[in-house]
Amino acid sequence: MFNTDDKLIQGCMFLAGLIFFAYGAVMMFNTDFMMERYPTFENNQTTVFFLNWFGAVSFVAYVGILYMGFKGLDRGFFAYAIPVVLLQVIWIIMSNAQTGEENITGLVVWIILLALLVISRVRAGMPFTYDKASSAFGVTDKTSQIMGYIAILISVINIVSYVIDPGGFIRQTPYLESSPQAEHAVLGITMINIAILISLVYQYRVGFSGVLISMGAVAATMFLAALMVGSVTNPESGNPLLAIFIILNFIVLMTIYFRNQSNF
Repeated sequence: MFNTDDKLIQGCMFLAGLIFFAYGAVMMFNTDFMMERYPTFENNQTTVFFLNWFGAVSFVAYVGILYMGFKGLDRGFFAYAIPVVLLQVIWIIMSNAQTGEENITGLVVWIILLALLVISRVRAGMPFTYDKASSAFGVTDKTSQIMGYIAILISVINIVSYVIDPGGFIRQTPYLESSPQAEHAVLGITMINIAILISLVYQYRVGFSGVLISMGAVAATMFLAALMVGSVTNPESGNPLLAIFIILNFIVLMTIYFRNQSNF
């Protein structure tokens, strides 16, 4: 498992996958459980929307661990997962400061998750130097390179948009209600975008990562499916700009996946 005989690595990655799966499943399929645990969570469409979003991110990380369970550990996964978990720990600490330490359990679990990932990364003996590939994203295929640049551009636009107008995302989405919790959730999504940008820059330097590209394809499919369901069930309450980004992101990531899957 994970292409290693190190039992500590296997145990750490198994537990990390279990945490990612548990959070993904609960946030996507049992939002009532989360809202019952935290009194400041309002039972409305806004809370459900953001819980589903964070759940999808956790589930995609679980998919990455499953991928490595068969293919072996990949530095690319840690280049994304460690920053995203670290940033979420910071985000939870900020949330606790706002709500009077409401989410202590979540904070402890995510700190443990961070420790599991760091231990696995160090024990695996992977170098911390990242030699530059001979070409952008480690491929000579111009289409893949262009898609990679577009993916980076999308992440940068999302981050800059938040910096310029933190409340813009909520205002542009008709069924979202502005509240301190919702605004803080948008910050959490921005932190996830920062981790995604880090993983894309990593791939620009050392080459496309099979686990990251596969995770991206799964994420793009999940968000496109959610967009399609939402457009059918609630056609008048969508965010056109968000829809454009989801569709474009799907095209970009699936193009990269199918043009390079034979190399993974």
